[in-house]
Amino acid sequence: MKKTLLLVFAFVLGLPAWSQVQLGSPMGDIPGELKGIERRFTNALIFGDVKTLEEVLDDTFLDTDEDGHQLDKAGFIKAIKSGDRKILSISLSQLKIRSYVYAAIVAGRATQKGMSNGQAIPETASFTDVFAMINGQWKIVASHRSGIATPPAPAPPAASKK
Repeated sequence: MKKTLLLVFAFVLGLPAWSQVQLGSPMGDIPGELKGIERRFTNALIFGDVKTLEEVLDDTFLDTDEDGHQLDKAGFIKAIKSGDRKILSISLSQLKIRSYVYAAIVAGRATQKGMSNGQAIPETASFTDVFAMINGQWKIVASHRSGIATPPAPAPPAASKK
């Protein structure tokens, strides 16, 4: 009897967490959906669209920028809103999308122009965005960028001796 009550109790406690993830099983064109969210996210960064950022970022969102600094959702949105992080342009390429039923990863390359705390951000970065299916909607739960150094221009050919 005690085992049965314990199992029922464990089931009841676990049900809210299970249902939060399980509602809205992902179906259809997942890569297309994720690309659409990435477009909304990058446009929101360029235009400072806080409403869209609130929609696409989960409350547990964690951002790691090109310098390794981390911000939660509130701090990230505050930086965009205040202009501490200002993206003038951004273009994504080389997208690789991996879906794992209720989680997904979008990785690629960003060509960007902008400022972070008065300093120019790297013009090229590798990025990884992590998504989770929460209450039937894909949300970005983490974003990480690493700057890609531009290789130096090749040296001019040495003058030949005659």
